[in-house]
Amino acid sequence: MHIDIKQNYFELFELPVDFRLDQKSLHSAQQRLQSAFHPDRFVSGTEQEKRIAVQKAAWVNEAYETLKNPVKRARYMLHVGGLELNDEHETTSDPAFLMEQIEIREELDQCRNCQDPMRICDHITGKLDQRSQEYATKFMDLYQQGYLEQARQVSRKMQFVERTLEQIDEYQFDLEEDLI
Repeated sequence: MHIDIKQNYFELFELPVDFRLDQKSLHSAQQRLQSAFHPDRFVSGTEQEKRIAVQKAAWVNEAYETLKNPVKRARYMLHVGGLELNDEHETTSDPAFLMEQIEIREELDQCRNCQDPMRICDHITGKLDQRSQEYATKFMDLYQQGYLEQARQVSRKMQFVERTLEQIDEYQFDLEEDLI
């Protein structure tokens, strides 16, 4: 099996460039490629063959992790579409979105001093999951219509939501650890 590291991740897994990925097809393709390029298959190979196998296996893993995650997939699609992304300097200036983020942060802060913080965290997570779905749909629509700059702005909002959900997960983990 031959792969070209100049392929984009969608080509690597033989999938269309589409936000809605069939996760089973993605996983199957990843397993097939990992099997073909796993370094253990090259134990008796030359040092160069071993090094290339490790590089290809790492590339397959990176591609899989990118396409598996909706936010990373959206950002990657923008990159494939020709947009240069600079996560260090990109922010959103949508006042309604920023206010919503401030309100969620305040809810989280209040949650730390309440009777049932897990219930509040679950409530916030529910709101964020709904928002995440809305942004995913909006991203798909904008991307398909070729509005890449607007899709980029939505992808930034998706990143904020994902980051907040990760922080809530960490907080809930800490709460559970305190109960043990």
